[in-house]
Amino acid sequence: MSKKADKHENHALLKKLEELGLNEKEARVYLALLPRRDTGTSNLIRATGLHGQFVYAALARLEDLGLAQHVIQGGRKKFSAQAPQRIIALIDEKKLAAQSIARELQNRFAGAPEQSFEVFQGEDAFVSHELEMLRRVPEGSRIDVITGLEEDYLSAIGHEFDEYERIRLERKIEIRTVFVSTGVQKQKLEKMLKERKLWSYKIFPGAGTGVVDMGIWHDSIVYNIFGTPLICFALTNKKVADGYRDFFEALWSASSK
Repeated sequence: MSKKADKHENHALLKKLEELGLNEKEARVYLALLPRRDTGTSNLIRATGLHGQFVYAALARLEDLGLAQHVIQGGRKKFSAQAPQRIIALIDEKKLAAQSIARELQNRFAGAPEQSFEVFQGEDAFVSHELEMLRRVPEGSRIDVITGLEEDYLSAIGHEFDEYERIRLERKIEIRTVFVSTGVQKQKLEKMLKERKLWSYKIFPGAGTGVVDMGIWHDSIVYNIFGTPLICFALTNKKVADGYRDFFEALWSASSK
């Protein structure tokens, strides 16, 4: 290997060791130790180009981490590197420490607010919110929708519909829709039923116009008003969402295809 390539590889390794928690001087000393066995500090000073005090400090920290060890020969300390597998053990130890800290902090955490309310105006904001909700809800969850007609929703989501469906199907999110309208085209819905996966519908005869729909998500209720401009009201409250879901179940049972 050329000196240029060797220097480049050492630089890359230094950066990776720094990412794992060593400082730059500790990483340089550790790399210098790896090909040497029972070596003195003077050799490490020459190999790293570091001042002696930095080499001594680095060796002390490396020994604390279990990445280096020393023996006494002729009254002098001779250093060697520990096997690199020790780095994996260090990462595992940090992970355990992080989990312990997280548990302790969780006990002090006030928690997310039980309720929040947001308003989104315009089609761009509407689409962004819909996609964000899809990414946020638990995988395998379900969205229950009460609407008049589907056209306004599909028109609003526009060219992002394919991306919406990609995320939805990838996360296995089901949609059930109750159409509350006398103007529903059943033939069109049957065609959609065959083409659209994880989607089902029922019809509850009523006077819906399609201007407003309501979506019941995992922990939220979303009202979409398809006017000019389009306005979306989103209420995040798990208890309220569960209550509306009970209402939806009753409506679903009373509806037919």
